[in-house]
Amino acid sequence: MADPTLEVHPDFASNAYCIVREALMGSFNENAEQSIDRLNTTWDAEHDTHVEAWNLQREAEQRERDEEQERLKEAKAEKERKDAEKKKPKISDFNERRAPPSTIDPRPSQYAIQKISTFDFVELWYFSPEGCSDTICNQKSQADDAFGLTNSHDILTLCPIAAVKASRLARFDHDLSFSEMLQAKNLFLCQIKQHVWPSKHINALAEFFWNLENHPIRNNENGDTITLTYASHIRRQWHDDLKNNVGDAFNIVLINE
Repeated sequence: MADPTLEVHPDFASNAYCIVREALMGSFNENAEQSIDRLNTTWDAEHDTHVEAWNLQREAEQRERDEEQERLKEAKAEKERKDAEKKKPKISDFNERRAPPSTIDPRPSQYAIQKISTFDFVELWYFSPEGCSDTICNQKSQADDAFGLTNSHDILTLCPIAAVKASRLARFDHDLSFSEMLQAKNLFLCQIKQHVWPSKHINALAEFFWNLENHPIRNNENGDTITLTYASHIRRQWHDDLKNNVGDAFNIVLINE
């Protein structure tokens, strides 16, 4: 509909409306002035009706625009609320009837956790009582917002510096005592299970350590040292073969006599 407020009032007294005036004069027995008044009154009434309808349409269109803007505003606000909700730290629920555990496993360093989460070799020392104590000391001194780069599968990843920095106190497996190794391997096996290592690999390592602990060579002079040296080098080699991803790594369970 065109805007009726822009319409120009016709001049019904002009020659252009002469025929219309004469028709009205004949039909209603009016003079020229009366017929002009009738035309003006009729046009004004029809014009006012068009203007009212136009205004109602404009108001309806404006309401629709306002409602659409409000809907978009609410949708934007809801999206922002959901995005903010996603970014908020989450905390799980807890069981009100469940008592605390009787024992709590020592917590190894982020460096050790990062290593096992990427299936890399890591020294058992990090899972020993000494290694876990060192973790507690370092947590007090390292900044939580310090970051460094780590390389996993040829991909550089930004990680907390504690996850990429080895401890200066760490010792090779063959430098541990046999009792230290046995203590450390227990926590090590627990940690790789928590970090969803394949059951085949977890079971193989568990049997590997059992075979070492019960191997008859330990009864010989320097038997523990020999066993630890073997374990240290063979476990590292096993990880190297696994990382090569050839699918044909040796079975670490089998002790090479």
